[in-house]
Amino acid sequence: MQQDSYLDQHQFIHMIEYLDFQFHDTPESISTFDELPLWSASFGLLLFKHLELKPNISVLDIGSGAGFPLMELAARLGNSCMCYGLDPWIHANQRAQQKIINYQLTNVKLIAASAEKIPLADSSIDLIVSNLGINNFEHPDLVFTECHRVLKSNGRIVLTTNISGHWKEFYDLFEQVLIEKNLLSIIPELHQHIEHRGNLDSICSLFTNNGFSVTRHFEESFEMHFLNGSAFLNHYFIKLGWLDSWRQLIPETERITFFTALELLLNEYSELQHGLKLTVPMLYIEGIKREY
Repeated sequence: MQQDSYLDQHQFIHMIEYLDFQFHDTPESISTFDELPLWSASFGLLLFKHLELKPNISVLDIGSGAGFPLMELAARLGNSCMCYGLDPWIHANQRAQQKIINYQLTNVKLIAASAEKIPLADSSIDLIVSNLGINNFEHPDLVFTECHRVLKSNGRIVLTTNISGHWKEFYDLFEQVLIEKNLLSIIPELHQHIEHRGNLDSICSLFTNNGFSVTRHFEESFEMHFLNGSAFLNHYFIKLGWLDSWRQLIPETERITFFTALELLLNEYSELQHGLKLTVPMLYIEGIKREY
């Protein structure tokens, strides 16, 4: 019995240790940061699937981070085009700069700045792309206003983003635990958290309300597979990108109990479903600058 008790306690501690995760933005941490396998690659592939490549253009990648898809786009376009990467994340820019050197790219320049105030001249850019960047725009209307300013007449803006409905299987179980733990007052906050990603109509409105006409859009989806809930919750990129927003939904006094129950439920669900399979709807949307 003592041995069983020790194993249960050890397992319990292991199950919740991800709650203590803190990201430290240092050169050492960014030296191994790689957003491609889990998330950005799928959206980047959607971008390259539909993006029309043209010669002799200037391109701005908003939210270029550690260099994807900026470096790949610059390489595919070649030296007739000039590509700028815009991101305020200093350490990510340092990693991206090293990629420029290592890949021997001569048509890429990095700009350490916010998209809410782009340090480029009016009507100087032919194409703006942003792979999942809209997810991190605190004031999207300001960003779109700046995009309109720096784009040339008939310039294009292309975004890829996940839309409302992503990871529905996970969020359904999250809400189920809220109900079981009598945390009903949090459910509206959870719904707001889910829906803030927007949908096709709301994102189209961002375009049309800020001087752009939507010319094309494509919706696709993919599945992310994990062995179970424990693997999902302990995955580095999940902890980096999503965990804190989930923690903030739950009162601190309830977090250990809530997340332990959530992990157990996710594992039970995974066993029944032969793995944890999470749906991710994706949107590619392209617009053209209108003149006021």
